Amino acid sequence: MRILLVEDDDALGELLLGHCRERGHAVDRVRQASECLDAVETRRPDCVFLDVLLGDGNGLDLLPELKRRHRGLRVTVMTGYEPLSSVSRASAGGAEYFLRKPFKIAEVDAVLQKLEQHGGPLGPADAAPASDPAAGATFVGSSSAMTDVCRNVGLSARSGVTTLIEGESGVGKELAARAIHALGGAARPFVAVDCATIVETLFESELFGHERGAFTGAHASREGKIVQAEGGVLFLDEVAELTPRMQAKLLRLLQSRSFEPVGSSRSLQSNFQLVAATNRGLGDMVRQGAFRGDLYYRLNVLRIAIPPLRERREDVPALVAHFLREIPRRIRVPAPDVDPEALAALAAQAWPGNVRELEHTMTRLILQSQGRRIDGAVVTAALGGDAPASSARTLDDLERSAILASLEHTGWNFGEACSILGISRPTLRRKIARYEIRR
Repeated sequence: MRILLVEDDDALGELLLGHCRERGHAVDRVRQASECLDAVETRRPDCVFLDVLLGDGNGLDLLPELKRRHRGLRVTVMTGYEPLSSVSRASAGGAEYFLRKPFKIAEVDAVLQKLEQHGGPLGPADAAPASDPAAGATFVGSSSAMTDVCRNVGLSARSGVTTLIEGESGVGKELAARAIHALGGAARPFVAVDCATIVETLFESELFGHERGAFTGAHASREGKIVQAEGGVLFLDEVAELTPRMQAKLLRLLQSRSFEPVGSSRSLQSNFQLVAATNRGLGDMVRQGAFRGDLYYRLNVLRIAIPPLRERREDVPALVAHFLREIPRRIRVPAPDVDPEALAALAAQAWPGNVRELEHTMTRLILQSQGRRIDGAVVTAALGGDAPASSARTLDDLERSAILASLEHTGWNFGEACSILGISRPTLRRKIARYEIRR
């Protein structure tokens, strides 16, 4: 097997070059992004080991062009920087394998073995370059579980297949859907539908649209979500909440890729990528008879399972650092420091509300700190005194506190509070009423 190694670090480059040659492979090496395309043309490698941060450019910017020119070329991306965003972009751009630095020689051998076993052509490579260099940089952390999630996010964006995202509330399912959209080309439409809030009698009208006079109150024709999502992503959130009748309508759409607006006899063709999300296990629901098996198999072409935060606690420090950068900028307050004791206390929590709960907690801590250092005592107080992780305050408690702190910080300016919290005014009003928050 002939390998092209694109790596500007001499120590690592020589190590990989020597190891691959010991394994019996012919290896060429270049150090710059500008040399890569020419080297592929002249040396015709079977595969490329491509570093991300090179002296004169970014390896991920080369990836779509490599795949476009040479459809059978297999690419392994290597990086030690922003691993999750790199995984998503690499997968969307057509990379088959990914090595996160510092990696072990055994991991290199595992990739080489896979390349040796599957050395044939890949078929058409419809690589989809990200519209922005930061596209897909939506997840934070370094856990292997989230690396797999990001790899599948990129694969979904690249292939355009129907994708099912499963995970508990607050893990970032819509974030994953929006990353799929961004990596596939952010100029495309992204249309979100909350299945839990759609009344069954209006489901067809909402999805398929309707003609004027189709039913009482239909004073004008209206296009549905499917037409709005043409050429882009249709995101069905909480798809497990669809009634049996609504499930049947969705199944027919996925089978035929055609539909008729309510009150119309004309059949329209549709072209969109369906991404569905649920916080319930659809496979279990099928076995219990609560969800159609044929629809489940249509939705479950590519499955992305996002793990809860308690199963990837190693990601908490990176998430805290991320929120310390993003939240102060959003709410226009000084950014505080967090001492090691406070960080340890945050990492020790069970976080039943997952990343969303952590974000609410960090918003509240940052608002209250006003730029002062956040220590362990402050975190312990915010999480419910000396209570153990299992009895930490509920997500509703933390959300109420975050809303109240935002309102007090802004002098009850709803517009500024909504900007801080990332919600709309109607949502803010509903939550104020729900939590009985009074000025």
